[in-house]
Amino acid sequence: MLAIDSNIWAYALDGTVPEHLASARAVDRALKGQVLVNTVIQLEVSHYLVKRLGAVAGREAAEAFLSMPLVVDALDGPLVRNALRLLARHTQIGIGGRDASLLASMERNGVTRIMTHDATFRRVDWVVVVDPVRG
Repeated sequence: MLAIDSNIWAYALDGTVPEHLASARAVDRALKGQVLVNTVIQLEVSHYLVKRLGAVAGREAAEAFLSMPLVVDALDGPLVRNALRLLARHTQIGIGGRDASLLASMERNGVTRIMTHDATFRRVDWVVVVDPVRG
C-alpha cells in the first residue's frame, strides 16, 4: 500500500498546473494497487479543488476524487493522539498537524511509502518518499 499526499492529488486533478501530467500518470499507476488517504487529505483536496476550479467544476472534481477506490483512514481520537505524538517528535523538521495526521494514518496501516512533492517527509526516518514531479 502507498499513501498519497494532498499535493499530488491536487496536481493530478488540476489540469492547469505544470505538475499535472507527471502526477496524474503516477496516481493512475498507484491506483492499480491499494492507496491510503485519510479524511484530512480528503477534505484538504476537496477544499483545494473548489477554491482553484470554482464551485461547480471543483465540486465535480472533488466528488470524483471522493468516489475513488481508496483506503480511507478516519480522523478519530486515537489517530489524533498519535498525530500529536508524531507532531511533537517531528515539529523541528517542519511536520505540521496535517502531515502528522497522515503519518499517524500511515503508522496505523503499516505503510512506509508516500507519494508527495513535500520534501519535509524525506526527513522522517521511517518514510520512503516517491516524488513523481522530481523523478
